[in-house]
Amino acid sequence: MMTIQKPTDKNYKNKILIQKATGEVFKQLKKDKSNYLLGAEYEISTSLLSNIERGLKDPQLTTIFKLSEALGLRPYEFIKKIEENLPKDFSLIDN
Repeated sequence: MMTIQKPTDKNYKNKILIQKATGEVFKQLKKDKSNYLLGAEYEISTSLLSNIERGLKDPQLTTIFKLSEALGLRPYEFIKKIEENLPKDFSLIDN
Protein backbone atom coordinates (compact mmCIF):
# COMPACT_ATOMS: atom_id res chain seq x y z
CA MET A 1 0.00 0.00 0.00
CA MET A 2 1.31 3.46 -0.93
CA THR A 3 1.84 6.03 1.82
CA ILE A 4 0.51 9.48 1.11
CA GLN A 5 2.72 12.33 2.25
CA LYS A 6 1.14 14.59 4.85
CA PRO A 7 1.95 18.30 5.24
CA THR A 8 3.74 17.53 8.52
CA ASP A 9 6.28 15.22 6.90
CA LYS A 10 9.91 16.40 6.89
CA ASN A 11 10.10 15.93 3.12
CA TYR A 12 7.15 18.24 2.61
CA LYS A 13 8.64 20.88 4.92
CA ASN A 14 11.99 20.64 3.12
CA LYS A 15 10.29 21.04 -0.25
CA ILE A 16 8.61 24.22 1.02
CA LEU A 17 11.97 25.53 2.26
CA ILE A 18 13.49 24.96 -1.18
CA GLN A 19 10.55 26.61 -2.95
CA LYS A 20 10.73 29.66 -0.68
CA ALA A 21 14.51 29.94 -1.10
CA THR A 22 14.12 29.67 -4.89
CA GLY A 23 11.48 32.39 -4.84
CA GLU A 24 13.64 34.72 -2.77
CA VAL A 25 16.67 34.24 -5.00
CA PHE A 26 14.59 34.72 -8.14
CA LYS A 27 13.03 37.89 -6.73
CA GLN A 28 16.44 39.32 -5.72
CA LEU A 29 18.12 38.55 -9.03
CA LYS A 30 15.39 39.62 -11.41
CA LYS A 31 15.40 43.09 -9.85
CA ASP A 32 12.97 45.25 -11.84
CA LYS A 33 12.45 42.83 -14.75
CA SER A 34 8.80 41.95 -15.19
CA ASN A 35 7.58 38.36 -15.19
CA TYR A 36 5.73 39.16 -18.41
CA LEU A 37 8.92 40.15 -20.28
CA LEU A 38 10.98 37.30 -18.81
CA GLY A 39 8.23 34.85 -19.67
CA ALA A 40 7.88 36.07 -23.23
CA GLU A 41 11.61 36.14 -23.90
CA TYR A 42 12.42 32.77 -22.31
CA GLU A 43 9.18 30.89 -23.01
CA ILE A 44 8.10 30.47 -19.40
CA SER A 45 4.52 31.16 -18.43
CA THR A 46 4.00 34.26 -16.32
CA SER A 47 1.83 32.27 -13.91
CA LEU A 48 4.70 29.82 -13.34
CA LEU A 49 7.14 32.69 -12.78
CA SER A 50 4.73 34.26 -10.32
CA ASN A 51 4.31 30.97 -8.45
CA ILE A 52 8.08 30.43 -8.31
CA GLU A 53 8.61 33.97 -7.07
CA ARG A 54 6.03 33.49 -4.29
CA GLY A 55 7.59 30.16 -3.28
CA LEU A 56 4.56 28.14 -4.36
CA LYS A 57 6.07 26.07 -7.15
CA ASP A 58 9.05 23.76 -7.42
CA PRO A 59 10.53 24.45 -10.88
CA GLN A 60 11.66 21.64 -13.15
CA LEU A 61 15.31 21.37 -14.08
CA THR A 62 14.69 22.79 -17.56
CA THR A 63 13.00 25.79 -15.97
CA ILE A 64 16.01 26.26 -13.67
CA PHE A 65 18.20 26.39 -16.80
CA LYS A 66 15.90 28.96 -18.43
CA LEU A 67 15.70 31.09 -15.28
CA SER A 68 19.47 30.99 -14.92
CA GLU A 69 19.95 32.18 -18.47
CA ALA A 70 17.32 34.89 -18.02
CA LEU A 71 19.14 36.12 -14.91
CA GLY A 72 22.60 35.99 -16.53
CA LEU A 73 23.87 33.04 -14.47
CA ARG A 74 25.03 29.51 -15.05
CA PRO A 75 22.58 26.96 -13.60
CA TYR A 76 25.03 25.89 -10.88
CA GLU A 77 25.37 29.53 -9.78
CA PHE A 78 21.60 29.85 -9.46
CA ILE A 79 21.40 26.59 -7.49
CA LYS A 80 24.28 27.74 -5.26
CA LYS A 81 22.43 30.95 -4.45
CA ILE A 82 19.34 28.92 -3.55
CA GLU A 83 21.47 26.64 -1.36
CA GLU A 84 22.91 29.69 0.43
CA ASN A 85 19.34 30.73 1.35
CA LEU A 86 18.60 27.40 3.03
CA PRO A 87 19.32 26.63 6.70
CA LYS A 88 22.96 25.81 7.38
CA ASP A 89 22.25 22.16 8.29
CA PHE A 90 19.72 21.61 5.50
CA SER A 91 19.47 18.07 4.15
CA LEU A 92 16.83 16.16 2.24
CA ILE A 93 18.12 12.87 3.59
CA ASP A 94 17.82 11.81 7.21
CA ASN A 95 21.19 10.63 8.49
